[in-house]
Amino acid sequence: MIIDDLQSLSPLDGRYKNKTVLLRKFFSEAALISYRIKVEIAYIKLLSKYNVLRSLTKSELNFLNQLHILDLKKLKSIKKFENQTHHDVKAIEYFLRDTFQKTSLKNISQYIHFAITSEDINNLSYRMMISDSLKEVIVPEMKNILIDLNSFSSHHSSLAMLARTHGQAAIPTTLGKEFVVFELRLIEILSELKEFKFKGKFNGAVGGYHAMHFSYPKINWKNLSKDIVTGFNFEHIDLTTQIAPADDFVKLFSIFHRFNNILIGLNQDIWRYISDGWLIQANKEKFVGSSTMPQKINPIEFENSEGNLSVANSLFEGFIRKLPMSRLQRDLSESTVLRNFGSAFGYCLIAYKSLISGVKNLGVDRFHISASLNENFNILLEAWQTELRKIGDSSAYEKAARMGKNKTISKNDWKNLTKSISNNLSSLNPENYLGLTIKLARESCKKVEKFIKIL
Repeated sequence: MIIDDLQSLSPLDGRYKNKTVLLRKFFSEAALISYRIKVEIAYIKLLSKYNVLRSLTKSELNFLNQLHILDLKKLKSIKKFENQTHHDVKAIEYFLRDTFQKTSLKNISQYIHFAITSEDINNLSYRMMISDSLKEVIVPEMKNILIDLNSFSSHHSSLAMLARTHGQAAIPTTLGKEFVVFELRLIEILSELKEFKFKGKFNGAVGGYHAMHFSYPKINWKNLSKDIVTGFNFEHIDLTTQIAPADDFVKLFSIFHRFNNILIGLNQDIWRYISDGWLIQANKEKFVGSSTMPQKINPIEFENSEGNLSVANSLFEGFIRKLPMSRLQRDLSESTVLRNFGSAFGYCLIAYKSLISGVKNLGVDRFHISASLNENFNILLEAWQTELRKIGDSSAYEKAARMGKNKTISKNDWKNLTKSISNNLSSLNPENYLGLTIKLARESCKKVEKFIKIL
């Protein structure tokens, strides 16, 4: 028996419990049971609507609408049924039947889980679990990432710094522009997430409405099926095997995998900027960076975020590989996989919160940024050779290469190189050779800000 968080098998419920506790409402065993009951009750109400069973009174409907709210005693009762049946969905059926027997609903208790299979319940339950968790917990954190990143980008949209390509000094850019590039990629992914919709099925043991049609051939079971699926705001799939195709899961998890990969790249870049001394971590004076080197302030928020994103993506990759395949009409190998959805989103949530915490405490060391930018004027040779080519020197690139490779061009060298060419070139320096960067950065920040308002 776990009596303390220190005894938890998973860090999700132990070390990181404070960051993931909100997800218990959606992905715990208790939550799964509650969602399954929601589907069972929705079906009972539709059976009444389609005149398969009698009309339900207002008080009965009110009672049914509360059944998914479970206390510990009820949960233990359901698990006791499961211990007897060794079937988790059948246990819920028995629990509901037992509950109905104590009320005016006892004469319709035989219609609980009538003519359907457990997958009719499960495929909708798991999709509701994810859908609700995204709406209430995950997407708000994704939005917070954008808000904090965009605030940082906007504030530093004109702060010139050295860009590196292949790890080498390239040409000047701005700090804000380099951050907002990530934001633009993120909003593309979030736009897909915003439009994403789950699909569900409710059509019996192998997808043909067999028992339903056999028992009540005059009932329009296809319409009833569509009503229950669309009632949960999912798209209806009419023809399936026993299981709902997992292609919507694959699409969703791919969206998160790509979103997380972008954040991994961002974490790594921030880590490098901190390593170079360009970015600093504020409010970390009391943190211990090393057990032996007291001067250190480690970029732990960004490292933590990167690591947890990698774990989340490993799970998403596993889901994407496994879930689209099921032997013949159905096998049970995906059942335990579905139960790990909460873990993947738990690691996402930890990562998102860590990144947000890190960005909130990011400061800028303008001295180091400026020093790195201005330590040599080699980075302006692109402009030099381009200007010479414009006025007819076809070998300008080769001349610039000879001057700049493995050599340092000083400010005075630059003046001598440019004074006889053009005033524009001679007045150029690493702080102002920015092209349209500032304009583009500010426009992009406004684009992200506009997106945030509709997310």
